[in-house]
Amino acid sequence: MKGTSRPKSKVESTVRFYDLLSVVFFVLAVLSLSMLTLYLITDFIVLALGAMDIGTVLNAVSRMISLRNISDANERQRKAATTVKFFHIVSYACFGIAAIVFGVALNGLATDFAVMGLELTGCGTILRAVSRDIQLEGV
Repeated sequence: MKGTSRPKSKVESTVRFYDLLSVVFFVLAVLSLSMLTLYLITDFIVLALGAMDIGTVLNAVSRMISLRNISDANERQRKAATTVKFFHIVSYACFGIAAIVFGVALNGLATDFAVMGLELTGCGTILRAVSRDIQLEGV
């Protein structure tokens, strides 16, 4: 498999970079949510969800890349199974919270809550897609 062999250092640096970026986006999300203590504006929640969404996607892709770099097949299978379970739990939580937020949006005709529901649905969907990719690769 000529196309699949990559230098380990490039893979490791990509994983580190994505991990660092995901931490940055999670910190931005916390800062955005902390603004709610000063101003009760739902836009800060929307911004925080967007930042958490990006951070979650970067973390998921980082985990997917790092799984491919594990040479021991048994360890790779074990970590892949754990990762898939974790992604499923988080995606179900995203979908559940999104349903509640959509209910609030429909009840009060609040577009900010509808955007929050879409963000959560998007995050859950991407996590499901990444976990499915891991399963299909047989990692």
